[in-house]
Amino acid sequence: MAEINSARGRMQAVNKPDFFIVGAPKSGTTALYSYLAGHPDIGMAKEKEPHFFASDVVGHQRGSSTLAQYLRNFDHATGKRRIGEASTSYLASRRACQEIRDFNPNAQMIVMVRNPIDVIHALHSQRVLAGREHITRFESAVDSLETRYWQSGRYRGEAVLQLSYREATRLSGQIQRYFDAFGRQRVHVILFDDFARAPGIEYEEVLRFLGVRSDGRRDFEIINGNRRMRSEALQKTLRQLSGKFWRIERAFPTWCREARAIAARLNYVHEPRPAMDAGFRRRLEVEYAPEIRNLEKLLGRTLEHWLAGSSRVVQNPEPSGSHLDDCPVAQLGR
Repeated sequence: MAEINSARGRMQAVNKPDFFIVGAPKSGTTALYSYLAGHPDIGMAKEKEPHFFASDVVGHQRGSSTLAQYLRNFDHATGKRRIGEASTSYLASRRACQEIRDFNPNAQMIVMVRNPIDVIHALHSQRVLAGREHITRFESAVDSLETRYWQSGRYRGEAVLQLSYREATRLSGQIQRYFDAFGRQRVHVILFDDFARAPGIEYEEVLRFLGVRSDGRRDFEIINGNRRMRSEALQKTLRQLSGKFWRIERAFPTWCREARAIAARLNYVHEPRPAMDAGFRRRLEVEYAPEIRNLEKLLGRTLEHWLAGSSRVVQNPEPSGSHLDDCPVAQLGR
């Protein structure tokens, strides 16, 4: 925070975000980020997940660890009516909420909420894919207290800085923290079930919340669906190259993103996530029942179906055909 406070004078002429998608992970945030980035009046950060305000969670492994790095994410947003970013670590971070408020006390928050049991399941798949989880058996990984280490890439040999699966999914207290800091009128909560069923309706609600005009979007393509690696060896090689040439990535972020996207298309297979063991799911439902009841009270929504063996919902197709994470909910993933 000292760096932020010392730079207040300089920030007057710098583009800075005035709204934040703060989580939860694996709840559609990447899709919403992508949709908003296409709006002509909105400038989204060049980098999804800069994690700048979550130093207590991600530490030096953040995408943007200095204020100068962070603000460069918004160089392109001059003249935009609204400027935003999306970092799913902010919701669980104990520091991010207050630091964002100090940075921009008038900022608006968007929180996307999903059944925490499904979040854990999807988060495990993502961490395995990203090289942040070496325990591939889901049930073992969730219960393990073992420190995870980067096997390759820029931080090879270092402990992976991330929250445990359970720490990342105590959502009611995390959301309450933002309600307390910003007031409910400046925190817009989206239920993943609603976003999966009718992304067009939820997207328009977000635009109204942000005070920008409708852009008439009708295409809500699949974003960040579940993926499996064709080759772990190839993926490890790509991470090692990323670790060696991270300075080039900083200098040419757009080119490097495109290169990674090409590599991903070659090495990733999009497919539904394997079903969770029924017995383990029942165990998690018992464990998370109090948390889900707290969310019901906090949000004023009935979430009984989250404790009914599956949180899958029936799609309500829109003209564009909308899809999210895992079918039949869809494949929005993040």
